[in-house]
Amino acid sequence: MFGLCEKLMTHFAVILTAFFLSQPLLLLLICGPHGGISPSTSTHWAEASAADEAVGKWATQFGEELYELAKKITKSQEIKEKYKEYNARVELKNGTELIKSITKNVGRMLARKMDAVRCIQERAESVNANFEFNLTYALQNFSYISSKYSAFNGNSSEELSPNEAEFARMYDDMELNPDTHFYNTPVDTEHSSVHVPSNVWDRSTEVLKTIMWSEQLDEVFRQNYQSDPALSWQYFGSDTGILRHYPAAQWQETRANRDDADTYDCRKRSWYIETATCSKDIVILLDYSGSMTGFRSHVAKFTIRSILETFSNNDFFTILAYNETVIDIIPCFKGALVQATPENIEVFNDAIQELKNPGGYANLTLAYDTAFQLLQKYYDSRHCSANSTCNQAIMLVTDGVAGNTTEVFQKYNWGNGENGTFHMNTRIFTYLLGKEVTKVREIQWMACLNRGYYSHVQTLDEVHEEVLKYVDVIATPLVLQNEQHPPTWTHAFTDRTYDPKTSTERRPRLVIAVGVPAFNRFYRQPNATDTRARLLGVAGTDVPVEDIDKLTLPYKLGVNGYSFVVSNNGYVLLHPDLRPMGTNGRLNPNYNSIDFTEVEHLFDDTSPREPGESILNIRNAMVRHESNEFLGIPVKFHYDKMRRVSKETQDYFFAPLPNTPFTLGIVMPSVYGKTWIKVGEEVDKNKHMKINISDFFMGDNWKVHPDWVYCKYHYLEGHEFKTPEAELREFLGKMVQNDWKWPEQYAEDESDWDDKDDLNCGRKTLGDDAYYCNKELVHLLIFDAKVTNSSYGVWRFENDEERQLIERFGADLRFVATMSGLTRWQFIFGEVEVDTDREFGDYHTTAIDETWYKSAILQHHEDRSEGFVYSVKHYSDPMEDSEVKVTASHAIFPRDGGKEAPACVVGFQFSHARMWERFFNITAVDHCKRCLPICTDDDVDCVVIDNNAYIVIGQNINTTGKFFGEFHGDVMAEMVDKGIFQSIEVYDYQEQCKEEPKAGSDGHSLLHPLRLLSFGWKWLIAEIFFQYQRIQWWADGAPFMEYTDEIEDEYVAVGDGGKSSASKPKDSSDDEDALFDEPEKEPVYKACDMRSTLYALNPKALVGINDVVEAPSTRPFHVKKIPNSNLLLVVVNVLMPSRNVRLTTEPQRMEYGNEFPCYKLNMSFYERRRIEECYTEHEDEELYTYCGNASRLGLTLQLLPLTIILIFYLTHNFMR
Repeated sequence: MFGLCEKLMTHFAVILTAFFLSQPLLLLLICGPHGGISPSTSTHWAEASAADEAVGKWATQFGEELYELAKKITKSQEIKEKYKEYNARVELKNGTELIKSITKNVGRMLARKMDAVRCIQERAESVNANFEFNLTYALQNFSYISSKYSAFNGNSSEELSPNEAEFARMYDDMELNPDTHFYNTPVDTEHSSVHVPSNVWDRSTEVLKTIMWSEQLDEVFRQNYQSDPALSWQYFGSDTGILRHYPAAQWQETRANRDDADTYDCRKRSWYIETATCSKDIVILLDYSGSMTGFRSHVAKFTIRSILETFSNNDFFTILAYNETVIDIIPCFKGALVQATPENIEVFNDAIQELKNPGGYANLTLAYDTAFQLLQKYYDSRHCSANSTCNQAIMLVTDGVAGNTTEVFQKYNWGNGENGTFHMNTRIFTYLLGKEVTKVREIQWMACLNRGYYSHVQTLDEVHEEVLKYVDVIATPLVLQNEQHPPTWTHAFTDRTYDPKTSTERRPRLVIAVGVPAFNRFYRQPNATDTRARLLGVAGTDVPVEDIDKLTLPYKLGVNGYSFVVSNNGYVLLHPDLRPMGTNGRLNPNYNSIDFTEVEHLFDDTSPREPGESILNIRNAMVRHESNEFLGIPVKFHYDKMRRVSKETQDYFFAPLPNTPFTLGIVMPSVYGKTWIKVGEEVDKNKHMKINISDFFMGDNWKVHPDWVYCKYHYLEGHEFKTPEAELREFLGKMVQNDWKWPEQYAEDESDWDDKDDLNCGRKTLGDDAYYCNKELVHLLIFDAKVTNSSYGVWRFENDEERQLIERFGADLRFVATMSGLTRWQFIFGEVEVDTDREFGDYHTTAIDETWYKSAILQHHEDRSEGFVYSVKHYSDPMEDSEVKVTASHAIFPRDGGKEAPACVVGFQFSHARMWERFFNITAVDHCKRCLPICTDDDVDCVVIDNNAYIVIGQNINTTGKFFGEFHGDVMAEMVDKGIFQSIEVYDYQEQCKEEPKAGSDGHSLLHPLRLLSFGWKWLIAEIFFQYQRIQWWADGAPFMEYTDEIEDEYVAVGDGGKSSASKPKDSSDDEDALFDEPEKEPVYKACDMRSTLYALNPKALVGINDVVEAPSTRPFHVKKIPNSNLLLVVVNVLMPSRNVRLTTEPQRMEYGNEFPCYKLNMSFYERRRIEECYTEHEDEELYTYCGNASRLGLTLQLLPLTIILIFYLTHNFMR
C-alpha cells in the first residue's frame, strides 16, 4: 500500500527522511499523494486497500480468540440463564420515591441524635440549678476522672508537674477496655471523663463546681447509649472551658511536642461557637498607624488570629487596616465579606503576618464609616431589618483612639431611618492593646453603647480569654429568650481519635456534630450575685458521616449511582469525589468547605472555576432546602482515580433532611439506572424447599461489600468478627430459626409519633444481643449467591481444546461480582500461594465500586454488545501479583418484560506476557504479500489500546499501562481530530501542591554584626529563662502562654496540632543547641487546581475508515476495532517523519491570571442560606449583660517568667 515511497524509505530511512524534510516538493513528486505526507491542509482518506484488510484480519483473529476464551472461562451465558431460571424480576426504580425513603431513614437517625443531645442539655440545666457547692469540702475530698491525669495501667496521658504531685489524689484511676464501636479506643462506658485545657485551672471555684455537678450527666450519657448504641462521642462543653465527654477515655495526644501546652479548648470548637452565636457578619478593623509598632503590633496580630479561630463556615468576614486611609488586607476581596473557610482564614493570617511598617495617624471615623457601609450592603441584601436574624459586628483592634466617633454611630446604628440614618444595631467589640494607654473611656464607651464588649489586652497570655468573651455577649439574646434550644449542626471534620499517620482505614474518619445550648439561669434568681445572662454550656454529640452513607441504600442506587449531602453553604459532607486526604498523605486543610460545584463535572462547565447554569441551578435548589429533581443532565463521568472518563447522562434527586441545614441527594444513570433486580422472600422460600442458605456461601473465596450493612449487632463490643463474611455467616445461621425477625436500626416507635415538644429521655434500651438487618439487601444477596453458586463449584475443562485455549493465554482466575455486593473468585489450576498472602478477593472487595465493574456496565450501555472490557493496571499502581495481569470483565443484564437491568459482572484474569506473545504471533502473519510490514518489523509500531487510550499491548513492554499519546502524540491528536476519541477536560479542585522553598543567602548572617548580637542576646535570655524554670509555679487561673502562630484547629490533620512556646521544663542544653541548629523545614503544601485531559472512544467514528489515515505532519497509521472488546489496534508507520507532539493524561497544575485566592473569589458570591432560629436581639439585654472592663493593670511578680518567654520568642522570630 505504501508503494514505491515505502520501499525507498525502508532501505534509506535516515538519509531520505532528512532530505525529504528539507525538500517537500521533491517528496511529493516521488511519493505521490498516497505515498507520503499530503501537502493538502485537509486529511486524505484513502480507498479500501489490501493493507487495511490485513490489519482487519489481525484485529478480527485476535478479538475472536479473546472472546472465545472469555465465554468459556466466565460461563457468562450459564449465569445469565440462571437469572431467568430463578425468575429474577426487572423492576423500575422511582427516584422520587427513593429519595423520600432515604431521607426519612436518615432523618429519623439524625432526630435520635438530636433527642440524645437535648436530654443532656435538660439534665445539665436541672442539675446546675439545684446543685449546692461547698468549696472547702470539694478541695479536701473531691476526686474525678481526668482525661489527662487519671492513670490507666499506671500511665496517664499527661504527667503532673512535681509541684502538683500533692494533688494527684484528685484524679481517680481509669478502668478501660478497647471498644470496636469507638474505633478500638480503650474506653469506660460506665463513666465520663473531663478534659481541662492548659489555660484553665481545675481547682478554681467555678471550674471545680462545674466538674462536680456535671458528674451527674453520666446517667443520661449511659441511657442515651443504651437506647441508641450507634451514638458516637457524647459531650458537654462548659463556658468555663472544661469538656466532659462520654465514654471516659484518655486524652489522645495531638501535639507535635508533648512539652507544648494543651491548646484544645471546647469553647473554640465549631460546635460550641456556632451553637452560641449562630451566623455572623464581622468586619475587623486593625489600627495600622505609627503607634502600632513592635510589641503592640505583635499582640494585635495575635488577637486577630485568635478571633479568626472562633469563626466557622457559616460566618462571613473581612479585615481592614486603617491609618489616615483604609485598605483591604486582601485587595481582591475589596468591598466584600468572604466566607470564613479554613482556607480563607489562613489567607488572612498570612496577609496579617506580612504587614510591614505601620505609619501615619489613625482616622477611626473613616474606618468605622467604611466598615458600616460594607455591612449595610449585606444588611440590605439579607433583609435584616425584616427578619431580625442577622448578627453583625465590628471588632476594633487598636492601642487608642484619638477623637470622638459619635456621628458614625448616630448615622448607622442609632438612627430611625430618616435623614439618611439607619438602625443597623451592629455590635461593636473593642480590644485596647498595651499597658500605657489613654482615653480608655472613649473606647469603652464605643462598646457599651453599641451592645458590645470592651477588652483591655496588655499581654499575650490575656488574648485567649478576652477574645472568647464576645461569644457570651452575642449569646445573650439566646439565653434571655429562655425557651427554645435550637440545635446547630456543624460541617464535617475529622474525628479527634483519627490519626492519618497510623490509621489503616480506607477513608478519613469524617464526622459532623450537633450542639444544643444549655442556659445558666442564676441571673433570674431574686438574690443573684451575678446578673449576667450567660450560657451554661453546649451539649453535643458526633455523627460519623459513614453512618449517613450506610442509610442511603447504595445497592439500590446501583452501579455508577451515588448519594451526597450538601450543607446550607453548598459544601459537600458526603460525596464519592470528596477526597479529604491528598495524594501527599495529608489532610486537605479546606476539606470541609469543598463546594458542590467542585466535585460535580457537567458538560456545560466550559472553563475552570466557571460552573455552568445547570450545576448552579442544582446547587442553589439544594441550598434553599428544596425537594426537586433534574433529569438527563450530561456529565463528565470520571473514575479510576480520575484517569478514565465517559460522557454520560445522570438524574439528580434531592430533598431536605428535617431539622438540619443539610440536603440529601442521589444520582442515578439516566438509562440503566432506572431498573434493578427485584427478588422475593429468599429466606422463607429456601427454608420451605429444605435448602440451607448457608450452603450458598461455602468456602473462603467470596467477599461481601465491606461498607454495606447486611446484618449487624447494635453493640459491637462482645460481637467482634475478623471479617464481614464471618459476621454474615453467623446471621445466616440465625435466619433459619423460627424466632427470627427483621428489626431495623432506627425503627419507628411511639415516641417518634408524639409531639416533638415532648422529649423522651427514657427511650427503651436494647439488649446486649440486639441486632438489625437490611431485609431487602439480604434477600438480594442470598439470591445472587444462589444464582452464582453452581457456576463456581469445582472447575472442569470441557475438552482439550478449551484447556489449550486457556493455557495459551495463561488464564488462571475467574470471578463474578453482583449488585448485592457479593464477589466470588475461583482459581482455574488451583490456588497459588504468594508471599503477601493476598489474592484477588483481598484487592477487590467492593463489587459495584470496582473499576472493572464500572467499565463493563459502561461498555454494555455504549454498544449493547456481548463484548468484554480488557484493561491492565496503570503503570503507577502497585502490583497485585508477581506478573502483570490483564483483567477482562463483562456485564450481564437479565431481561424481563421488555426491560433489562444490570445484575452482575463476570470476568477473568490472564497473563499479560502470554497475551503479548499471542498478539505478536498473530500479527506476524503476512496477509497481503508485504503490502505493509508485519508487526514484528521495525518499520511499524503495532499498539493495542483500550477505550481510554491506555496501552494494553506495545512492542516495548515498558509502555504497558501508559497513555498512548505520550509515545504517538501526533497520531493521538489526529484520532481526536477525526472524532475517534473525544478529549474531555476534568478538573481537580482538591489537590495540594508542594511549594519549593525559596533559596536564601546566609551572607548577611555571617557578615552583619546585628546577627552576632542576636545570637548573644538569645543565649542570655535563654539562660535566664532556663534557670528560672527551676522555680515551679502555679496560680489560680494560670495564664495560657499561647505565643506562637500555629494554633490548633479542629479542621486540620490530627497530629499536626499547633505548637506553643509554653512548655514544661527541660534540659537547657538541648535548647541551647537548638538556638544555633535550625531544624529542617517541613515541606509546605498549598491548595492548587489541576487539569487532566482524558480521552473516551467513539466507536461510531471508526465506521468507514478503510485505509491508512494520513494528515499533515502526522505519521500514517491504520486503526481497527478489535471485535467484542473495548480495544483498538493501531499500526503506525514509524519511518515517516512527524511533528513532535506529546500528550498526557497526567494532572497538570493550572495557572490563573489572578493569584490565589483571588481566582476563587466568585465562590464567595454563590448562593447560601443563613442559619435559621437565630436570636440576635432581646429587649432586656441591657439589664443582664455588661460591656467589659480593663484587665489587670499591673504585671504581678508571678508573671515574670511569662515576660521572659515573650522576650525570648520575639527575639527569636524577629532577629533571626
